[in-house]
Amino acid sequence: MRQRKFWIVSPNVMNNKNSVSEWRQASVAFQAAFMGYGPGERDHKQSGYKFARVISPGDIILIARRYRNQPEVVGFGVVNGRFKTSLRGFRSSEKDRWKGSLRQLSPFVPLSSAPPQIPILKALFHTIALRQLHPDKSQTHRIICDWMERILSRKARSKVERRLSKPNLHHERTLIRALSSQSELEFEVRTSEEVRLARNAEAKLLEDYRQWIGDQQRKLSVAGYKGLRCDAYEKGRGNLIEAKSSRKREYIRMAVGQLLDYSYLGREELGNPNMAILLPNMPHPKLTKWLSELRIAVIWKERRAFLDNANGQFT
Repeated sequence: MRQRKFWIVSPNVMNNKNSVSEWRQASVAFQAAFMGYGPGERDHKQSGYKFARVISPGDIILIARRYRNQPEVVGFGVVNGRFKTSLRGFRSSEKDRWKGSLRQLSPFVPLSSAPPQIPILKALFHTIALRQLHPDKSQTHRIICDWMERILSRKARSKVERRLSKPNLHHERTLIRALSSQSELEFEVRTSEEVRLARNAEAKLLEDYRQWIGDQQRKLSVAGYKGLRCDAYEKGRGNLIEAKSSRKREYIRMAVGQLLDYSYLGREELGNPNMAILLPNMPHPKLTKWLSELRIAVIWKERRAFLDNANGQFT
């Protein structure tokens, strides 16, 4: 049996730092690693050739890069199938220039950062598109590779367990709804049924997001301020989050006011938190533009994943 190999792929596909966030979003949404160099390269030492033809199904790819002497991690997963040059639903602003290939990963673990005891930075000596890890030769590489295999094995087991226990999820979601704020949906004119549906939609969105964060060994809590409660707070990263059931402007405006209010009321304890609005879909770019001037990011659900426009700060 062929021995599994381990690889690091840089998320900076087109060597353009301004596009890193876009490629991060694509990797998480489509559970794939992307390579900017074409698969038609002939030299077996070239990145495009190795990515498409040397990496094999069953290998593990870590998507990460070294930036300002710190590791930026997107995620890692097991290579599933042969390389592809296109993917249904995938769109990129660089598509006209992108002539590379991609490898789909399953299972896939999205990750904004690695635990401090995992020495990923030591494996990122240079910013290069592709490099192989050698756990049989390097103690550092062995720690990283063992960690990825351990997490991926746990991910696979968790997926099976969730599928087997699916009937019990309703009760868990009911508990999460009870923790969410039920008094801050300040609708101007809404029927009781519309209010109930909106609250349920937000609770479901929050539960899905909580599970996404939990899969990364991170935890969400509720931040309370004298009778008011923000939907979610991640203490480890200082993230303050307000969820809304719609990406319409009136919902986003409401969330902005709530976040600024919560941030002000809790400044003694929380300091200067990172603020974001959790939405069911990606909002229009015109809306995110003015939010960025207020230092408020956006998180949205994309298929089975959650993405943000803050380079993974919230996802």
